[in-house]
Amino acid sequence: MNKLPAKHIALMGIFVSLSFVGSLIKIPSPIGSPALDSAPGYFSSLAFGIGEGFIVAFLGHLITTITAGSPLGILHVFIGMGMGICAVIFRVCYEKWNSIAAIISCIILNGIVLPLIVIPFHGIALYWAILPSLLIASTLNLCISAGIYMKIKDRITMIR
Repeated sequence: MNKLPAKHIALMGIFVSLSFVGSLIKIPSPIGSPALDSAPGYFSSLAFGIGEGFIVAFLGHLITTITAGSPLGILHVFIGMGMGICAVIFRVCYEKWNSIAAIISCIILNGIVLPLIVIPFHGIALYWAILPSLLIASTLNLCISAGIYMKIKDRITMIR
């Protein structure tokens, strides 16, 4: 089993901390958890790898849900896993196509598909109520992370 280098663990800690800061910048929503928390996870996926991106996005969502009072309960664990998967897909789409394709695919996944998980537990009305704020949060998080990555990607190789 490969171990993560201490430098990667430290970087993940820094980016999880940035997720906490982003979690305090909320997008108005009925559930209170959409925020600028996933940009560090998406950035980590691009800059450091899919494993690191998954972990930062997952933990970032859990931190956000705690700051919002965990309105959907244990469901947030599964949503966090979905956020981690979105970070992985963001990296794959970015490498395979380009930043625009990656952003659009993850806006659809994170803003439309992933929230479908609430329907069996809380009904279609909650899904439609949270959809606009999730689309806004997804768009902002993805554009922030892709924009910053494109500006500094040449300097990141020194950190790896």
